[in-house]
Amino acid sequence: MRHTTLFFTLLALSLGSAVPRLSYAQQLNTATATAHEARIPLNPDIKTGKLPNGFQYFILRNTEPKERVLFYLANKVGSLQETDKQQGLAHFLEHMNFNGTTHFPKNALVDYLQKSGIRFGADLNAYTGFEETVYQLPLPTTDPELLKQGLLIMRDWADGALLEDDDIDQERGVILEEKRQRGGLSQRLQEKTFPLLTNQSRYAYRMPIGTDEVLNSFRHDEIRQFHRNWYRPELQALIVVGDIDPDDMERQIIAQFSGLKNPKNAPLSKSYPIALTGKKQFMKFTDPEVTQTSLQILYKRQVQKTRKLADYKNSLAKDFYIQLTNMRLAEQTRRSQSPYLAASLSNGTLVGNLETNSIQIMPKPDSLQSSIHAVYHTLRQIATYGFTATEINRLKSDYRSMLIQSLKEYDKTDSKSHMDQILAHYLKDEPAPSFRFLQPVLLKAIDEISPSDVLAHGREFEGQRDRDMVLVYDDDLKQIPGEAVLDGWINLALQQDVSPYQEAALADKLLSALPQPGSIISETDNKTVGTQTLVLSNGAKVILKPTTLKNDEILLTSYSPGGYSRYSLKDFQSATNAANIVTSSGLGPFNSLQLSHYLNGKNASASPFINEIGEGIKAQSSREDMQTAFELLYAYFTVPRLDRDINKANLEKTKLSLKNRHQQASTFFTDSIAAVLYDNDPRKTGPTIQKIEEIDIDRAYEIYKDRFADASDFIFVIVGNFDRALIDPYIKQYLATLPSLGRKEKFVDNGAYPPAQGISRSIYRGKEEKSTVAMAYLSTYDDYSEYNNLLMDALSSCLTIKLTERLREKEGGIYSISVSPSLAKNPRKRFGMNISFTTAPGQVDKLVAAALEEIELIRQHGPSQEDIDKYIAEKLLGSSQQVQYNGFWLSYLLSSAVDQLDPSRVFKESDLIRSITAEQVKQLAQKYLQPEHLFRFTLYPQKD
Repeated sequence: MRHTTLFFTLLALSLGSAVPRLSYAQQLNTATATAHEARIPLNPDIKTGKLPNGFQYFILRNTEPKERVLFYLANKVGSLQETDKQQGLAHFLEHMNFNGTTHFPKNALVDYLQKSGIRFGADLNAYTGFEETVYQLPLPTTDPELLKQGLLIMRDWADGALLEDDDIDQERGVILEEKRQRGGLSQRLQEKTFPLLTNQSRYAYRMPIGTDEVLNSFRHDEIRQFHRNWYRPELQALIVVGDIDPDDMERQIIAQFSGLKNPKNAPLSKSYPIALTGKKQFMKFTDPEVTQTSLQILYKRQVQKTRKLADYKNSLAKDFYIQLTNMRLAEQTRRSQSPYLAASLSNGTLVGNLETNSIQIMPKPDSLQSSIHAVYHTLRQIATYGFTATEINRLKSDYRSMLIQSLKEYDKTDSKSHMDQILAHYLKDEPAPSFRFLQPVLLKAIDEISPSDVLAHGREFEGQRDRDMVLVYDDDLKQIPGEAVLDGWINLALQQDVSPYQEAALADKLLSALPQPGSIISETDNKTVGTQTLVLSNGAKVILKPTTLKNDEILLTSYSPGGYSRYSLKDFQSATNAANIVTSSGLGPFNSLQLSHYLNGKNASASPFINEIGEGIKAQSSREDMQTAFELLYAYFTVPRLDRDINKANLEKTKLSLKNRHQQASTFFTDSIAAVLYDNDPRKTGPTIQKIEEIDIDRAYEIYKDRFADASDFIFVIVGNFDRALIDPYIKQYLATLPSLGRKEKFVDNGAYPPAQGISRSIYRGKEEKSTVAMAYLSTYDDYSEYNNLLMDALSSCLTIKLTERLREKEGGIYSISVSPSLAKNPRKRFGMNISFTTAPGQVDKLVAAALEEIELIRQHGPSQEDIDKYIAEKLLGSSQQVQYNGFWLSYLLSSAVDQLDPSRVFKESDLIRSITAEQVKQLAQKYLQPEHLFRFTLYPQKD
């Protein structure tokens, strides 16, 4: 329940009924003519239609990414339509649509798509909510037959589920395990609070996952009846977004979906609005795994729909109020004497027709009353004196900058973003205008917003009607207040005297002076890759790759060997936290708050990092603000800042957050694994209060300055839409003048690794009736190479397929399984194959034995050619897409330079992928999946 920030507001504020499509010019003229009372028009690029049977479609051509398309089948049916005997069947039916349809019986659908490179779960997926069920299918557009089959799959999902008895019974265990996997503190808190928050409405008793009683015992005909009743064309829409011909796609949709029939005497599709009672409600909640006290005060009301252009101004004004208030509240936490760790306002849809305006407070131990006093002091100060003109103008500038930048990149918007907007339009009646139309409307609204418009929204976070308070508390809260006591504290806080907000004056420059520019002493071109490599006068190397992948994006990264591995155990905690301590301090003449003000309205950022084997700075900017990004980078090298007060406050907050860390079962489990694997080596184990106390702020600052004292061995990579005439002066001024000492450093191998022989441990924590199994094959990796890493990835994929088939489809004992390789070159060549899943405690031994049996079959006989072919298809799809992103080129060019590899090899990757054989994978499996290298850890519920 978070306020929808402007980034999402731009494309997704709720809309009423659709209007005829107009051109952009007509839309703007209409908006001007009718002023703010104009309705919000649908993006005219979206082709829409409604078949005689009521089935709707929305089609949008979009070429980001190229040669790809997204299909979504949206059904206006969810758990609210279930009877008492059907609780969980909307979600169950979603599962069954992957277990046999008219044209794809049993598991043929998943099998067919995997052979085409589509991953089950990651690409091919679906979800069920209270009011909708949505199926998702991404496909390449280069294969007409696959596209044809994709539409057939959507048609099958619309009404072709087979729902055979054996398949239904087999899926019961999978869904019960999905329900078990969700269990934990968050689920227990939701079960307690959701009926109160939803006023004991139907929502409270129709959670989509369902009940154990129904899932275990419902009759087969019950789900078939649900399918007949609710999977009908008048409640369905197909949304297609991607690199397709809309007219051709429309013809295919009409041909494929016109034959769908609505059932006779179908039940009426009803909504279930939640009634507001006008009452106050209160609930206290605690649990052994609660690690932090928090108070949430929620004011409920009917969802405020955005139906007219004028509504945007109101929504933006509210966004302003929340953001400006949160800035004031966050500013207080910079001081160690602040009684709260965090506090904020938020707004968002709860469910259905309700939205909430919320105040969240996270107090320090036994400081709830003083936290309430401090938070309401800020709210009262704002109510009395308002926000300053500087605060409002600063935020307006940020919003204008973001809107201008967003329009520059609008034609590069990815299909998923468009899809989400159209889906919300169909399901929730939210607006789906073109951003070309919306941007000037929002810019005008920003200009028109007055201080009083912003301040008016403060009233939505006060009062007594329709207010819920939820107090979640841990053992640190000595006296547990009730509702009357909390009301008394709030009323008292509202009576305190306040004075106007004061803001310190801001310096006008980040850098006081600059040296004479350096020079580029050599340059080489790689025409195959499209890069230029420069050597600067201070010894630094710069790799440039101009692209047009984004219209106005410039990315920079850098690397120098060394990192925190070079420091002793005594300095380790200071070294690992050095970069965070410097960035928390601000930069040059600015503290961190002032730095954010200085960067107001600029699309530029930079952040230093220090990891185990190296250090560097990452940055990004638009073309217009490129100089600011270079200034930030130069400043992090030459004028870092140390703010002891803010860092002392941050370290104190961190210690408080760690105090009860091990009460959470999952955290205790991962920390226990690390302690066993690395023999309690503090370099590898989880965070503790003792480790925080070992941080010396001044020593951390010295370490940071040491890491960035010498740019002569740095490699900088810059990728984006720039030209040499624009960027060369900045390179000479800001990179070539960085300090140069001529050091030749290397990282240090500190020798913290798991033992050679595998270990098996059982760990007991928590109250949930579930177990987590974490297995890993760990060893040295003498065969490290890019090609062998590709083979290991193929092995991981084959293991995922076989373990899913065995543990989920055959045994019905899990919902999902994670299999992932961890392959390291530095500081030592290491191999890991990590496997984890959640199941019932009583199922652990059987499922582990089944998993090991499948792994051993692959070791002895290798993966099947069919599974290798699935991996190759998937990898080829991904490989063709990655080169369309600046972020890929940034990391790829840097790693190539650091490892001294030919960057043109990326263009041969497809050939390497196609050359993978089952025999090659088998050989690596035999060598690295050896039983003596297996580490197995199992989390069980705490014994009484």
